[in-house]
Amino acid sequence: MNLDLGTSLVGAISVLVCVIPFVLVTRSVKKKEKAMLRSLSDFAEQENCKIHEHEYLGDFIIGMDTNKKVVFFYKEERDASEKLSVDLKDVKSCKASRIGKTFRNKGKVEQVIERIELVFTTRPADRRNVVFELFNSHNNLQLNGELQTAEKWAKIVNDLV
Repeated sequence: MNLDLGTSLVGAISVLVCVIPFVLVTRSVKKKEKAMLRSLSDFAEQENCKIHEHEYLGDFIIGMDTNKKVVFFYKEERDASEKLSVDLKDVKSCKASRIGKTFRNKGKVEQVIERIELVFTTRPADRRNVVFELFNSHNNLQLNGELQTAEKWAKIVNDLV
């Protein structure tokens, strides 16, 4: 079987045209994750902590200093960024919270999730709860693993407190 140079060249260019967008998107995501981890680490250093464990998901990153038991949260939105931290020695419990609406559509009951939050219930009870907003339907069009992330981190925190 003998392929001519033109066919080989067209094949190689076609492969490059298909592969390059995936490579560029992957590099962009990795670059954004590194930048957000750097911002989270800088925030943790301000409180004399280090990030030992973290999870990045699109527009936010959550991390923890496992030695000092402090959880950090950094979220970037279009026009602002949000930085929050919670010391687990002040936390009684943690839960993943889904806030949404339930409605009927053609006889079926449907639920729309508007927000997903990680809620830290603090002690003493007169202090305000700390809330990390992982998803808001006003800023994001669809869920991208935020619920699973909230449940995972709620379990991690509850195992420590």
